[in-house]
Amino acid sequence: MSALSVLIVSWNQAPRLERCLQAVVTALPAAQVVVVDNGSEPALEVAKTFPSVEVVRSEVNLGFAAGNNLGLAKCTGEYILFLNNDALLPSAEPVQTLLAFLEAHSAVAAAQAKLVLPDGTLDTCGEFLTPAGLLYHHGYRLPDGPHAARPFPVFAAKGACLMLRRRALEDVGGVLFRPDFFCYYEDIDLCHRLWLAGHEVWFVPTEPVLHAEGSTARTQPMRFVWRHYLSNMLTSACDLWGARAWLRMGPGFLGALAVAAVLHRVWPCRVGGRIAFIRRRAERDLLPRITVRVPLRYYFALARRNFSALAPC
Repeated sequence: MSALSVLIVSWNQAPRLERCLQAVVTALPAAQVVVVDNGSEPALEVAKTFPSVEVVRSEVNLGFAAGNNLGLAKCTGEYILFLNNDALLPSAEPVQTLLAFLEAHSAVAAAQAKLVLPDGTLDTCGEFLTPAGLLYHHGYRLPDGPHAARPFPVFAAKGACLMLRRRALEDVGGVLFRPDFFCYYEDIDLCHRLWLAGHEVWFVPTEPVLHAEGSTARTQPMRFVWRHYLSNMLTSACDLWGARAWLRMGPGFLGALAVAAVLHRVWPCRVGGRIAFIRRRAERDLLPRITVRVPLRYYFALARRNFSALAPC
């Protein structure tokens, strides 16, 4: 797998990183593995335990997005597997399946593996846009079944176990993740840019990869999480949505954004600046393909999850 580089960013979380790397080096002995020690205190001693792993050390926490950008500069593979430090490869099968799918489908620039949560239910099998401009997390918290047994295109793939065709970055401004995003929504923004540049993003059923969702996020205050998430979501929409998208989804999107901001006592602000890239796909053709209609109960369930996630400041 000389054409493959595995990139893992870690901020603290040494025990989780060790388990993740043990699975990676066992399953993929021929792959290049790059770990970004993103300002951990104390510094992660990865090189001592895994001498074949290349370690890039940042003295400060650059954030998840900029940390991945730093590590990407060291990756030499034609394909890059982005793996969270709380994800465990069961074998080489998920990676081999993703690699074979990308090699067989030249229009596909990114593909996500099947992820399962510790309770055995599915993590999201990719995201779609809803008519309100919110994300619909396909298959989330459902048992594994027919809905996750075939490959299909998605609006955005989850970055916990995501394989990317490296040369596709040339069409999205040469930028992997927006460095000013720090954390949250960076994978969704990337996938949106890939679609607009004429590439495709797919979910591919593989042997399940265990994902302990939110292990790092749980160490942060909820207001921190929501401030970054809402701000990044707003920035991405301002930069990537065209007039047709704003007419179709803008009112619902802005209304939901305001409600979430009030509930979590944060106010989203626009961050950073535009990324220049070539739009090769007409939005009128793209929107119907990546937008799904969901019943009203989905929005009520989303609201209940927001209420339950509220934490005292």
